[in-house]
Amino acid sequence: MGIISSKLRASAKGQPCTFQIPGICNHDSSTTVLAHLPSEIKAMGNKSDDFHAAFACSECHNYIDNHRLSKEDELYFSMRGLQRTLHIWVQSGLVFVPQDTHRAKPSSKIMDRRHIATGETIR
Repeated sequence: MGIISSKLRASAKGQPCTFQIPGICNHDSSTTVLAHLPSEIKAMGNKSDDFHAAFACSECHNYIDNHRLSKEDELYFSMRGLQRTLHIWVQSGLVFVPQDTHRAKPSSKIMDRRHIATGETIR
């Protein structure tokens, strides 16, 4: 079994579907669950890690789990769902991503610009 997080699983409740497959999605947040996506550890009886999942309505979940889309569409909607779900988790603080607090120095090769009319240097 992969990494399990009851907080990530519970976070799907009431969320909008992040797959939103056109013509399939029912847009009913009351049916949303955490849908585990294919990964190296997913096999019969094993689910992917809980962070390798996305919010899915009952219809999108059914289409993804039963491979009812082309491989290309399944990959596209899975990646889109995963990216949208990760964004929600980061924004809500469930997943923490360390961010750089400093800005890189500007390159010394970049010259200051000058305003054409006044000749004033702009930094």
